[in-house]
Amino acid sequence: MNEPAILKRRTFLKQASVLALALPALDLTLLGCTSQSQSARAGNDLKSPVAPWKISTVSEKEPGERLVVSGTIYALDGRTPAEGISLYVYQTDVTGVYSGGPRDTRIRGLMTTKADGRYEFHTIKPAPYPGVAPPAHIHAHILGPGYPEYWIENYIFEGDPAITAEERQKLSAASGFNPILSLTRGSDGVLRGARDIKIERCSRNCITS
Repeated sequence: MNEPAILKRRTFLKQASVLALALPALDLTLLGCTSQSQSARAGNDLKSPVAPWKISTVSEKEPGERLVVSGTIYALDGRTPAEGISLYVYQTDVTGVYSGGPRDTRIRGLMTTKADGRYEFHTIKPAPYPGVAPPAHIHAHILGPGYPEYWIENYIFEGDPAITAEERQKLSAASGFNPILSLTRGSDGVLRGARDIKIERCSRNCITS
C-alpha cells in the first residue's frame, strides 16, 4: 500500500493560483473544544489520518446560518462505501473571508469514514468572496489508503445566482454525485444538505474495474 504524501505547498499554489490570496495552507490543527454532542472537532496529519466521521468546524458562537452537510463516500464503482477515506474541508466565514489569515483559516475540518462510508460536518453557510464572481462554496479534498490526495469539486448551493449555466451543465454530468447542494431548513432553524462523493482516482496498484 502506498502512503500518500501531504500536498506540497508548491502544488497547492499551482492548483489554486486564481484564488491564491484566499486559500489556506493545509495546517490541520483545529481550534476550539470538543462539542458535547456526537460531533467533534479534531485535527490530524493527513499522512496518518485518524479523525471522527462526524465533526463540527465552528463553535456555537460563530456568526452565520447553521449548516449541516452529510453524505457517503463511495469507491470507484460508485456503489461500495469507502472506508478510511479522509475528507478535509475549509471555507470562508460569514463575511466571505478566510478568517485568521489566508494561510491559516479557522473554519476547517478533517473527517475519516468508517465502514459505511458516511461523513458529516456541522458548520455555517459560507459567504461568497467580497466583490468576486465565484458562488459561495466550501473547498474539499480527499485521500485514503490506495488513493492519492486530490481536490474535488467545491460544495456550492442551489439558488446561488453566481452559478452559471455552463457550470451547472458541467456539474450535472456528475449525476447522483452533483456537488450543488439543495438545502432545506429544519424545525430547529438549521440548514441541511447532502452530497455523496465517488472516488475518481486511485494509485497504480488499486483495482479500477
